[in-house]
Amino acid sequence: MARQDDTEVRVAVVGPFSGPRAAWGELLTRAAAAHRGAGVGWEFHDDRGDADTAERVARALTADPGPAVRAVIGHFNSLGAAQALPHYRQAGLPVLLPLATDPDLLAAGGGGALRWCPHDLGQCAAIRRAAQDLGVGPLTAVDDGSPYGRRLAERFAGLSPDPVPDPAATGRALVVCGTHHGAADTARRLRADGHDGPLFFTDDCAVPEFTDLLGDAAGDARVVRLRGGPYLQVEAAFAALLRALRSDPAATGDRFLTAVRAVAGPVFDADGDPVDADDDAGWEVVPVDRLAATRAPRPTGTPAPRPTGTPATWYDVVVIGAGVVGAATAAELAAAGLTVAVAGLGPDAGSATHVSGGLIRAYEPQPVVRALAVRSHQLLWGTAAPPRSAGLRRTGSVVLLGPDDVTEAERGIAELAAADIKADLLTPRELTARWPGLTADGVAAAVWEPGGGYADPAGTAALYLARALRHGAVLLPPGPAHTLEPHRGGVRVSTPAGELTARCAVVAAGGGTPALLGDRLPPRPGGPAPRTRRIRYAYFRGPGHLPAVSDLTCGIWGRPQLDGEFAGGQLTGRPVEEWDVPAGHGDVLTDEQVAHIRAGVAHRWPWISQAPYQGGRFGADLYHPDGPFLGLLPGEPPVVVAACWSGAGFKTAPGAAEEAAAAVRCLLQWQGPTS
Repeated sequence: MARQDDTEVRVAVVGPFSGPRAAWGELLTRAAAAHRGAGVGWEFHDDRGDADTAERVARALTADPGPAVRAVIGHFNSLGAAQALPHYRQAGLPVLLPLATDPDLLAAGGGGALRWCPHDLGQCAAIRRAAQDLGVGPLTAVDDGSPYGRRLAERFAGLSPDPVPDPAATGRALVVCGTHHGAADTARRLRADGHDGPLFFTDDCAVPEFTDLLGDAAGDARVVRLRGGPYLQVEAAFAALLRALRSDPAATGDRFLTAVRAVAGPVFDADGDPVDADDDAGWEVVPVDRLAATRAPRPTGTPAPRPTGTPATWYDVVVIGAGVVGAATAAELAAAGLTVAVAGLGPDAGSATHVSGGLIRAYEPQPVVRALAVRSHQLLWGTAAPPRSAGLRRTGSVVLLGPDDVTEAERGIAELAAADIKADLLTPRELTARWPGLTADGVAAAVWEPGGGYADPAGTAALYLARALRHGAVLLPPGPAHTLEPHRGGVRVSTPAGELTARCAVVAAGGGTPALLGDRLPPRPGGPAPRTRRIRYAYFRGPGHLPAVSDLTCGIWGRPQLDGEFAGGQLTGRPVEEWDVPAGHGDVLTDEQVAHIRAGVAHRWPWISQAPYQGGRFGADLYHPDGPFLGLLPGEPPVVVAACWSGAGFKTAPGAAEEAAAAVRCLLQWQGPTS
């Protein structure tokens, strides 16, 4: 153990500072050196990247009733972290984990830790994606014989949809799982045995010395690493720790972790994982020879290099609105390599995303919105394993139809079938036979989607925002964008952080869109102007086993609440004729408002007339009878708009973001390159 100085706050830094994995410990010492003199004494404890040694370090750090250190940064090794965490939790000693990537490390709960890096499920997906982009055939995972390598190879094989070819066959693409020394030895043996196929290496190999270890066996081999390089995760954890200490100098234990959550760039789930932990956006696959190249790292959330002569406040795109559509659009644009700034009101501000009921389905009666919902199903909701933070619950979805809705529904079901989305048209008798708690009065038919249900709107927005930040987008300080003005470079945006300039803007600001765009909305000559409308719903104790329901005969909607707050309840909403309302939100309904909802839905769910009220929500969205505004607006400054979802924005967000990003790319291509 080495100790730098005897300052007031002491933090233990635990990692492999000796032994075969010491190259990873250098990232920790490098970050500590960068923050020397910040009012913290960094104490270095060497666990050699070994699980049993890591547990001995944890025992020593927590041996006294009141630990002498305020927090721990490390461990690097997931196996070691798993053995050490119970000791830290028992002692109330908070842990920041910048590089431990095992998916199960925090998933079992227990608290006491925050993890910065995405986990191994994402790196497996990133390798498969890179192989597909390179035109490489089926991948086979092999390991170096280490516990880490075997576990990762098993995980890769379990997730891979590819057939498993003979790993001994020459010419096959192999993923070599293991420590960087062991993987290098394995690769050299494979080459000596005549294997001449493509080689991919897992993240432990993403250190500069791996290039030398691999030697002539490198060829055009590739390695998966945390996006931008692993040092960025380490630096981000150190910086967040220091910001937390400045914001709450006396914080310890859970209070300290709360302070870290408040100032950290990532958003963490209840277990302490980043919300995008299982997403492949946090990983990149690079040629092995790039590992030896030295370059200054760019922390997540800072802008990429700009064209010569442009100011520090210049971006390709400013996305105004950090709800689910804005966040998803920012993620699309940042992933395409554009410099992106995101202006939002902050996590506690009123937005349609914040109060959305989160209903998910592919069928929509409007063809344009249906196309977006179908595409969103393909991109996210219908995938085999949607990210955990999206909170998808497949309860099934039912859309109740009046007589005039059936013909369009038949067309829609055919479109869904063409997209491989299962949907059926049910008769009223079939409907009530399946769900006796649901009546069919006035219903001509129903569209049933077994893959539908509901998801977590706030979690999904956080997922996309995290994905944008992983790709280098910048999140501006919270607050409204005040003005959009023409500028010789494109558009000038006034925000609480000051003025900034971009080649174009995306406005996905929900109810705040008209104030920003003025008479540029609507783009449909002679049509009515868009208007904000109140959204209000309640939770009543439910019978369970019901699907998500949207009723086109009277506009009501509902879904079960399977877990979390109001678990065992039924979300039920009824339209209200309250227009031109502010964009605020809240969770207090009056007795009259609850009674209004109950009276309007009891004909569809009769049991609600006597069901206990559990709680409610209210908010607002932007409405227009002709559907959403999505695309490039005429005139100046250059703006792509994605707004006016009339309550349907959440389920269509992935597809809408794809279209908005495509419009931006077309606009920037038309503008030509910057000089």
